[in-house]
Amino acid sequence: MCREIDRVQSQSHTLKSMSTQSHIDKVRMRPNILPYPHHVAAPKIETVDLSAFNTLQAHKVSKSLQKRAEEIAGMVQTLQEDYALNLQLYSATRSFEPVLGEVYHLYEKADGTQFLSLISPREWKQKYLYSGVLNSDGTWTRVDL
Repeated sequence: MCREIDRVQSQSHTLKSMSTQSHIDKVRMRPNILPYPHHVAAPKIETVDLSAFNTLQAHKVSKSLQKRAEEIAGMVQTLQEDYALNLQLYSATRSFEPVLGEVYHLYEKADGTQFLSLISPREWKQKYLYSGVLNSDGTWTRVDL
């Protein structure tokens, strides 16, 4: 019976020393990753209040995303205007095939139909709307005279 008690105590001591040795190894290797102070003189570990940081970062991200959304909205507005311009110029009556890079003038007849012409508004007394140039990609660009 005495031998049995000695054996149990020996096993208990071995388990204690293994866990202590494991702890010592962790402290020696990387004490800064332990979630608790590793010795008496270690500073107290306190959680940091991140609410101010989170609020500030959320505000910064919000401003950044708002700016990007406004830029995209401006791009969409420009795209819609370009689409309307191209639709109007391609649907206008013409008796010729437009040449790339030439300036064409859009006029409106008394009956409301629109037509393209090479004649400038200074040379002709028709209801002038605006001028445009056909680009190499097939889109029209408005030109101010």
